Amino acid sequence: MAEKSCNSRRSGPAVLASLGLALACPLADAEPPRARPLSLKEAVQLVLQQNPERLIAGLALSQQKEEQAIARSALLPQVSLRWEEDVRSFNQQTITELPHPIRIGPFQTIKAGPSVSVDLSLARLRQYRASRQDVQTATNQETATREEVTARVVTEYLLVLRAIADRDAAVARVDLAQRLFDQARQLQQTGVGTDIDALRAQVELQNEKQRLIDATTQRNTAIYALGATLALPRGEDPSPTDTMEFYQVPEFSQENLVREALQNRPEVKALLSAESAAAERVKAAGDQRWPSLQLSGFYEYQARQLNDGIGGYGFSYAFSLPLWTSGRIGAEEQRARLELDRIGQSRRDLENTVERQVKTALDQSGAARESVAVAELGLTLARQEVERATRRFAAGVATNIEVVTAQNSLARADDNRIQALYRFNQARADLARSVGNAEDVYGH
Repeated sequence: MAEKSCNSRRSGPAVLASLGLALACPLADAEPPRARPLSLKEAVQLVLQQNPERLIAGLALSQQKEEQAIARSALLPQVSLRWEEDVRSFNQQTITELPHPIRIGPFQTIKAGPSVSVDLSLARLRQYRASRQDVQTATNQETATREEVTARVVTEYLLVLRAIADRDAAVARVDLAQRLFDQARQLQQTGVGTDIDALRAQVELQNEKQRLIDATTQRNTAIYALGATLALPRGEDPSPTDTMEFYQVPEFSQENLVREALQNRPEVKALLSAESAAAERVKAAGDQRWPSLQLSGFYEYQARQLNDGIGGYGFSYAFSLPLWTSGRIGAEEQRARLELDRIGQSRRDLENTVERQVKTALDQSGAARESVAVAELGLTLARQEVERATRRFAAGVATNIEVVTAQNSLARADDNRIQALYRFNQARADLARSVGNAEDVYGH
């Protein structure tokens, strides 16, 4: 019956009668995922190529560049070529005092030629300068998105490395527990050990196997999350080639790092350029009170027929000075000032946040370095404890309670070391992100 259900599942969609039946069906048609080896650098480069957030930020930058081109075009001459052909007929009675209507015409006129116009105003110049700052803002925002995406994929990569290390440690503890269980059973058979010693060792073995199952699940889950962030094709899972390592890093000055972060963070740069753009718009709103100059001219070939005509031309200039706008200019200027104040407040708040992030990351980095040293020593001592407890139990001078206790100490020491290495590498990534050079550190 189970085979029949499995066959129906392969042939098309079907509703399974029970969970047990579903578990009994092997996924014979499912292909195992292909492993794609990736270093941390390769993972960062890959996510920067195809991450949707990064692509959207790039499109926003391109759009802002087009806005700048539109603002610039308003300051440049506008040239057009026109062709006009007109046929008209008039009633002479409408312009003279005749008793009866008299038709005049029809008359045909042809005009063709170029025309040019220029609109010069200080407000338009300010708007163009503001658009240049908008492009710089979009550029910095795109860089900030790249930094954020880089920091995210580095964190997920480190989570995968930690999960792999947890599973490797769990495998080693299962092997150790299996050897100790075999030893306890042999000692029981020779009469040196007791059945409670063998039972206790078997319980510890089962506990370690359960931890291995959990560690395997956590590793697979972390790999799936990293694959989703990298937008890998279906059927591919990332296979990290790097490992968590400890290495000496130079001592950093907190003051210098804060200063560097305030200079390098693209988020701060984006708000600075946005603030400059807002200041230009405040000036542009106020400059509407000043006169503006419009220049225009044309040259046309004018004729009643194409083979009978002469050139005609015209040009004009005009000054325009607003005298009363019913409060529009003042309201626009005040609105621009409010936007400038809002951006300035956001910048100051971000600078405080950046300073706090740098200080936090720096403190965590120092604590992580000390934790690694402590964890390494604790792991060495735990291994020595297991060895000595095993020898004492084999010699019959102690029960395997000491062995089980040593096993638990070793498990904690393994976890402490893995967690310390993870915190160290994550603190380094957080420090790079807080300073604003995560992509330089991990992507180049």
